[in-house]
Amino acid sequence: MYWLRRRLFSQNFFSNRELISKLIRDSFISSSDTVLDIGAGSGVITRELLKVTPHVIAIEKDSRFTNNPQDFLTFPLPAHPYKVFANIPFSITADIIRKLLQSSHPPSDCYLIIQAEAARKFIINTQANTMSAMLYYPWWKIQITYKFSRSDFQPAPKVNSVLLHIQPRPKPMVPMWQKYDYLDFITYNFIHNSKAKFISPSQWLSRLKVDNLHRTYSGSYTKLLKQQDRLQKIHRTRVDKNWRMFR
Repeated sequence: MYWLRRRLFSQNFFSNRELISKLIRDSFISSSDTVLDIGAGSGVITRELLKVTPHVIAIEKDSRFTNNPQDFLTFPLPAHPYKVFANIPFSITADIIRKLLQSSHPPSDCYLIIQAEAARKFIINTQANTMSAMLYYPWWKIQITYKFSRSDFQPAPKVNSVLLHIQPRPKPMVPMWQKYDYLDFITYNFIHNSKAKFISPSQWLSRLKVDNLHRTYSGSYTKLLKQQDRLQKIHRTRVDKNWRMFR
């Protein structure tokens, strides 16, 4: 059943306790912070977090590891300030990041252990950028702060993993009242302009200021989320020949 759990939740558990302890100590997590551990598993990260702060919320979907299984995607985020330090299931990386960053109660600091390839999709660079990187750019500073060895996990994954640090910008580049105008603007242009990825963040922000945000853009971001949700439901149930076992 262990292989089935790994295929279903796409997660390799962190086994290097000394390293995770150091990364937590080097973070901005203090004794007064509430911290979410998403996909806590057997609790390796949870136990190290508890050495720093008693306010740890461990969220785990697999009933083999907890008497209170919870799906993070339906879990109510704290209304009070909180931070995140977690080794998340790779298969729902984008969903987890979207929930955290687009929430009305986002984290004040966030450290996620994720697949290196996925992490790069959220990071701004000088050559070309993904839609995801541009959607979060005005409000969040996102960077890779550590690259793991595959031997830091059990079982060792077939992909490289990194620690992605996500911080809110001290001063947003787009005001909150214009947030969904911006999200619609970026979504529409990335879908309809094949060269959108080559446009720099500063150019996007300049265009936003002069563009009248005509009705064509309206609802583009919400429509994208609905399409992604529909595709993910299909993928979760039919990607594996034994998909009926996962229901």
